[in-house]
Amino acid sequence: MPSRTGLLTAVHLANIAKTLSATRPYALNTLYLQFHPQVAANVSCPLALGRFVASVYQSSVTWLGSEVDLRIVTGSLRPNGASFDSFVNRKRPSTVDCLFYDYALSSSSGGEKCLTERYPGVKVVELDTVGVEQPSLPAGLDSTLKSYRNVVLGGTFDRIHAGHKVLLTQAVLLATERVVVGVTDGAMIKSKKLHELIMPAAQRIEHVREFLEDVDPFLRYEVVPILDPFGPTATDPNMDLIVVSTETARGGAKVNELRAQNGLNQLEVHTIELLDDESTIEDKEDKISSSNQRMDLLGTRLRPRKPAPAHIPAKPYIIGLIGGIASGKSKMLERFRDFGAGIIDCDKLAHQLYEPEEECYHQVVTTFGREILNPDGTINRKALGAIVFADQSKLEQLNGIMWTAIAKRANEIIRTLYEEHGKEVIVMEAAVMLRAGWQNNCHELWSCIVPREEAIRRLMERNQLDEQDAIRRVDAQPTSNQEMVQNSDIVFCTLWSYEYSQQQAEKAWAIIQRDLKLKL
Repeated sequence: MPSRTGLLTAVHLANIAKTLSATRPYALNTLYLQFHPQVAANVSCPLALGRFVASVYQSSVTWLGSEVDLRIVTGSLRPNGASFDSFVNRKRPSTVDCLFYDYALSSSSGGEKCLTERYPGVKVVELDTVGVEQPSLPAGLDSTLKSYRNVVLGGTFDRIHAGHKVLLTQAVLLATERVVVGVTDGAMIKSKKLHELIMPAAQRIEHVREFLEDVDPFLRYEVVPILDPFGPTATDPNMDLIVVSTETARGGAKVNELRAQNGLNQLEVHTIELLDDESTIEDKEDKISSSNQRMDLLGTRLRPRKPAPAHIPAKPYIIGLIGGIASGKSKMLERFRDFGAGIIDCDKLAHQLYEPEEECYHQVVTTFGREILNPDGTINRKALGAIVFADQSKLEQLNGIMWTAIAKRANEIIRTLYEEHGKEVIVMEAAVMLRAGWQNNCHELWSCIVPREEAIRRLMERNQLDEQDAIRRVDAQPTSNQEMVQNSDIVFCTLWSYEYSQQQAEKAWAIIQRDLKLKL
């Protein structure tokens, strides 16, 4: 479905909840809210509406729904932006499907006509019949804030949400010339929850720049990557104010300490309250955050479904499931078995292939010696593990033997599950999926991850390992979380409650049911 964009010109701000809710039937993807010139004429400065803008962003999901990207054009409050002629000359939005007004057009002077001409074929909607002559402004307008030539702020800005919009917009309202935004990258994002799902810095920078230019095209913007907490604040003498949240307020003091050491002026610090997430659940943070948004991605398709590889049939539909040690992938596999999938646990296959009657048993014993055997002649996997986890070359030797045998046996089981048991979806779990190249024989790839620290804790608790042994096992894993996520169509994380992991599995299974019904 093509993207749909709306442009709302509002003058009765006291009724904004009713106005925004009235746009819901139009199934918009993006809604720009600009202020009628009468609003600018009746407020002392753009800053006066700072609290209003923050409150609208906070409640926008309730009024508009989570699928609508609201952008409040505060540039329409500036003297050079508060006219319909200025509205028409803005570069964005370049296309509009619906022009909304919260007043009767018959009560206006007719400046709106130029918007209709700018967007040929646009649908014009009057959301209310009241006149435009007397704007109804929100209570509690800000009047004591002063503005600054150069304003700076920083953040991760992953998948811009309402909290980001408030932070960025407040910086815009406080600035008269330039806004500098530092976007964290490198080691700065590694401590973030589900950092593997954070978008690349170049993409985040572009999204921030687009948002800023959308809401106020009259300022100069510098959006740059930063690899430390200070970024350009450490060296730029032309800065006046830093905008921080209550969560990062201490960072403002640290910036001024460094600027003092470098002989630079002290920055004034403007602190913004974090927005509460009105739809949060038990496992999530109470604030509106990118972490919550990344959690929402778990169990959903991260990229469009690919065509079936030419060398494998459309049925059965094979899903590769990967995950590091102690990531919860085995339990996830059980969930898909309960949903009705055929399952293949390649780790269990390896156990079977170690049995004395198997061909690769003799290859392993010949390669690593009879000291890896138990008194009854079976392979002592703990003794074998101690050898291969301590020597990468020996691990590669073992992999070469086992991967060939596992792939052969897995293909035999796939045929049996499909032809004899009618399993149209088969989930094959293997920690070494990417290293062995088995993903090329799957229709798609799913992964199960937990943070390194959690995997170590689980191993110490489950396997009764000391910390160093647990660390060695985790660090010897064939694939990093980052690599798994980069190659995955759907990602799970079992860091939280059993119920939240179950919800992720149910979401993914619903996607497969829908897709296979439609396309296979």
